[in-house]
Amino acid sequence: MCRITVSVDDALVALAKSDVAAGRAASVSAWVADAMRATAAARAELIADLEAIEQHDPTPREVIEDIARSLGRSPAWVLGALGLSRPARHK
Repeated sequence: MCRITVSVDDALVALAKSDVAAGRAASVSAWVADAMRATAAARAELIADLEAIEQHDPTPREVIEDIARSLGRSPAWVLGALGLSRPARHK
């Protein structure tokens, strides 16, 4: 386990504390960890879906770039995650 310090919007802190008070989370730390796990899982699921799609219909460069922006990653990272060396071109 690692302890980190982060700055968080006041509204999110209030939401986390409210969830703890209502018993929906064991602690604010647990609430944050759950959110981080959910984000990581959603990204992993997106990558798995993209890999499946890529096998049937190559992804155009513009889509790769949009995905990269959405994930906060480089197009090269997205291509690597998809097992590609370069994006497909429009036909």
